[in-house]
Amino acid sequence: MKKVSLFLLLTFALCAGAASGEEKKATADMAEETKETKNEPTKAASGSDTSKEKKEKKKSKDEDELEEKGHVFGFRNSYGHAALSLNGEWTDNLYNHRTEKVDNFLTRISPAVWFTWPRRSRRPLQLALDNTATGGTQYSLTEYDVFNKYQVYLGGRLDFMNYSANSELNHTESGFEGLIQYQPGSRLTLRVLDKYSLSQDIFNITEATAENNRVYDSNLFGLGADWQFSDKFSAKVGYKNFLLLYEDTVNDFMNRSDNGFEAALGYEYSPKTKFFLGGHYLLAAYDENKVPDNGNTYLNIGMNWQATVKTSLMAKIGYQQVRYDYEDVDYDQTSNLFRDDKDAGMDFEIQGIWQMTRKSSLLLNAKYNIEQTDSLQALNKSVFAGRIAFDYRFSNRLRGDINFIYEDSEYEQFEGENRLDERWYVKPELQYALTKWLFLNLYGSFDKKDSSFDELDYESRTIGLGVRASR
Repeated sequence: MKKVSLFLLLTFALCAGAASGEEKKATADMAEETKETKNEPTKAASGSDTSKEKKEKKKSKDEDELEEKGHVFGFRNSYGHAALSLNGEWTDNLYNHRTEKVDNFLTRISPAVWFTWPRRSRRPLQLALDNTATGGTQYSLTEYDVFNKYQVYLGGRLDFMNYSANSELNHTESGFEGLIQYQPGSRLTLRVLDKYSLSQDIFNITEATAENNRVYDSNLFGLGADWQFSDKFSAKVGYKNFLLLYEDTVNDFMNRSDNGFEAALGYEYSPKTKFFLGGHYLLAAYDENKVPDNGNTYLNIGMNWQATVKTSLMAKIGYQQVRYDYEDVDYDQTSNLFRDDKDAGMDFEIQGIWQMTRKSSLLLNAKYNIEQTDSLQALNKSVFAGRIAFDYRFSNRLRGDINFIYEDSEYEQFEGENRLDERWYVKPELQYALTKWLFLNLYGSFDKKDSSFDELDYESRTIGLGVRASR
């Protein structure tokens, strides 16, 4: 908890600094614009300086418009979009094992299509599912904007995976997602979304192995309504269902269905700042009697701060209580495995995007709460997760980014001491646009896990090269 509290304080300080810097920058920009307006006749007399500045401003504007229209590193403003990617990556530790390391070259072919109505150049929805997160998502869903009375979106992707180390691992993964959003009135927004995924857990001794790939199907379905019932106050309600089913019977103990409702009340303090008070309840029901069903209650208070279109912050902090139902669980009552029927503690979440300069941006995610188990030896796990992503555009054709992920998990074991896992993951990447529709990317990654159970430790390195065509 000391690490969590320290990171939380540092994160708030960073976000506050970003907010302060953005406000100062906006004030400076306004002052500079005023200054330029007053000095315009003097600049005109210099001639060459004015021409040079105009060329630089025009070049900057053209580069921004080029990317906004999706001609580079994106898609055109259209109803239908398609992409085809080919990646080859080498790793020195395919199974993320401590000692028995196996080299592998993975070939991945990924076709993708998506449709929007009205037409758009960016996907209006991108969901990343997480199997141990109660409700299926590690972070809160983003607030989706509607530029018209309606928005319809449907997207699909296939990943053909081919392994050089073991052809029996070859498989195909898939994902499909959709969103329908409608505004019957100026103050009411209705939303339906769905995300399906066919995939498998990452390789590790306690997760997927060569003998047990842990292939699963997952689906997230959600309903939501936002109501701006006055100039200052708004309300939000929603329903969520997350279904998780593993292919092999040995993994059936993780099969479950999460159902829950949420509600929140918002207050608009200013056009850029909104406070909210919310709560939601999620029931995780397991198919087998190996892990107890549990009800999760969350109460949170937080704020949304929108400095500009590209700079925003969401922060919330609150309380989570988990109640376990042991009535139908199979266990030896004389072993005293279950010490309590409830667990509780603080939970928090931060999501921030800071447009540092015209060419660089910083993304921040952090959260802490109690999640579902992925081990037969543990009742649950408390997880702190943090992510920092930095993006920089070197030129109109070349951009780079680096992603850093840190996870600290504490497993509440049925017997013995709790298991503590720390994981670091860093991935730098360069992307180069050969043409308006053809791109190259070069990337590498380093993945390291330290556990209080030494046999679970590992280090893995990956280098990859890819090409993507899109329209």
